Amino acid sequence: MMGGDMGAMMDRFRTDVEVSGAYNATVMSILQEDTDVQNLLTQGYSVSAVRPIIKTVVEGDGSVVNKASSAIVTLQNSSTCRATVWVDVEAGKVTKIVTVTVTVIEK
Repeated sequence: MMGGDMGAMMDRFRTDVEVSGAYNATVMSILQEDTDVQNLLTQGYSVSAVRPIIKTVVEGDGSVVNKASSAIVTLQNSSTCRATVWVDVEAGKVTKIVTVTVTVIEK
């Protein structure tokens, strides 16, 4: 598999991960502290998905540790406006926001 195919495959594996209420609460708390996210929320955006990014680390002794130290949050405002927010859970901050607006012209 190449490029995007590998990413799609990894997303399929991640869909089986159950996210605790405490993790979601931590992510939501970080979102509430970010002024840019607050601006989006006041414009009518709402959280539609919280996806943890799980990092697997193999330690020197061979032990394996999984940790969700970051997350990608999807905000949506109607069917044509979406924002993707990257959250660094360990640092407690939003690191990037990408907004997309789709214009549909029906003829």
